[in-house]
Parts: sequence; structure tokens; C-alpha cells
Amino acid sequence: WMQQLPTGAMLAVPLSEQAVQPYLSPAPSLAAINGTERVVLAGSEAAIAELEQRLGAQGLACRRLHTSHAFHSALMEPMLAEFTALLRRIPLKAPQIPYISNLTGNWITASEATDPHYWAKHLRQTVRFESGLRRLLADPARLLLEVGPGQTLANLARQHPARSPQQIVCASLPQAQEGGDDLAQMLRSAATLWCAGVNLDWNAFFGEPKRRIPLPTYPFERQRYWIDAPRASAVSARHTRPTELVKQ
Repeated sequence: WMQQLPTGAMLAVPLSEQAVQPYLSPAPSLAAINGTERVVLAGSEAAIAELEQRLGAQGLACRRLHTSHAFHSALMEPMLAEFTALLRRIPLKAPQIPYISNLTGNWITASEATDPHYWAKHLRQTVRFESGLRRLLADPARLLLEVGPGQTLANLARQHPARSPQQIVCASLPQAQEGGDDLAQMLRSAATLWCAGVNLDWNAFFGEPKRRIPLPTYPFERQRYWIDAPRASAVSARHTRPTELVKQ
């Protein structure tokens, strides 16, 4: 259904939700609020190109997203009825694990999770990631781990003004643009979480049970202090009496 809709464009803009309001009439749509001054606009190619030129003339560094369509915009509306009808045929249940809704920026409720209209709104309404992130960061004891490729969400969390300096934010994989070793990044994040008191499931982490091997309690300094036994030749020389030479 998305592929059948007209194509569009999305633009990341360094403005707050309030500051970007004058640019939303009559188009484009406010697609996402990722930070206090990080929003994404979506609309037709012509509308986004015109807005990009206007914002650039004001000295704002905007960035196009690599998308084929204008997600979370009015261009998604033609598919909402069909999508809602499909969701009505799927049994929806309340979640067992609490999570933050990107639609409301608050904790998900059972009524929302079981409402087909709620899920259809995800296609059209604004993604309120910043609001959800602020709610999570309100608990200074909470640790944040980004699961998946890249570190975009972790960087947004690190830069959020509600985050305390001691609050730990980890990423499971390295930056997509910088490359790096995936396993090394995962090990660093696991070590960081463990040092912070997280009880890791080591059997799941290693994939198979491991045996505990006892080791000495002293460090391996590679300096010998052992008293070696005397050499056999030296022992023989000390215990042999001098030979008497008899003149024949």
C-alpha cells in the first residue's frame, strides 16, 4: 500500500517543535520530533525542496533523509482505511512488557495496544521520540541501551538536556558510517552494563554453558622465586673424598 502512494521526501531540520510551526502551513507535515531542537518534516518533493531552500537561506543546516516516501505525513492518508480494516482481523492483546509509545510519548496502555485505530495512527501522526526519551530519563537510575544497527538513538539520548551526566547510555553496535567491529562494540557495552550493576544472562550471552576454572590469587608477574635443587655434578663433588695417590 505504501509503494502505491505518491513518492515524497523527508527533511531533518534543527528546530524545536514550536519554532517549526510557521513552516507547516499548508504543508509539509511534522513527521518526527527526535530532540529538543531536532525535527523531521515530510511532504511532497516540491514542498520539501521549497522549504529546504527557505531554511537554507536563513542559515539552517537541513539534511534530506534517504526515503522514497513522505512517511508520517498527509500523503499516507489514502491507505489508512485499508490498513485499519486489516488490523481488525488480527487479534490484538495487551503487552506484558511496559514500553513507551512513540505516538503519545507516554507509557502504552492496554486500550491503545488493542485498538486498530491506534496502530493506523502510527502511519500518519508525528513520532514523539523526544517526549518518550524525556520520560525515560526522568529516572536517573535507568540505563539506556540501543538495540540494533548504528547509534542514532543513543546519540540523541546522550545529547538530551534531561539526561544526568552519570546516566549510562550504550549502543549494541558501532556507528554505521564509521564501521568498526560489531563484536568489540557488543563486548564493551556488555562490560559497561555489568560494571553498572546489570545482572547479565551469561548463558545467553555466550550461547553455551561455560566451566569456571579456579586461578591463583596472585598476579602472573613472570618472576621466579623458586629455589632450584642442586645439580647432580655439584652434589657428587661435595660428597667424594680426595683420592690418595700411592707411589708404586
